[in-house]
Amino acid sequence: MRDIYHQLVKSAPDFKNFTDEALAESSDLYASGAFAINSALTLIGNLAFDATNAEDYSDEDARRDLVLVSHALRHLPRMAQALNRSGDAAEYVRGQRKKTGEKS
Repeated sequence: MRDIYHQLVKSAPDFKNFTDEALAESSDLYASGAFAINSALTLIGNLAFDATNAEDYSDEDARRDLVLVSHALRHLPRMAQALNRSGDAAEYVRGQRKKTGEKS
């Protein structure tokens, strides 16, 4: 069964034609986005677990989680916009195909 992972991987650009600078920038951006998602998931796990032991939740842990929140809030909205744009583009193509009667 296909999921969002497969759609994102399928629509990944062809890196063979990128310059070294573009490759470095793309690599950094993809890594930052992946780190943001992992940060959000780690944060949710930390907060859920630590909420049960509130007395043991140190200032250092709170700072760590705030850093994770900042990474998530910085990147996840743009990732959502990218996914929405891809979805809109797919719907546009489908609409155009319906108008012309084209099948794929």
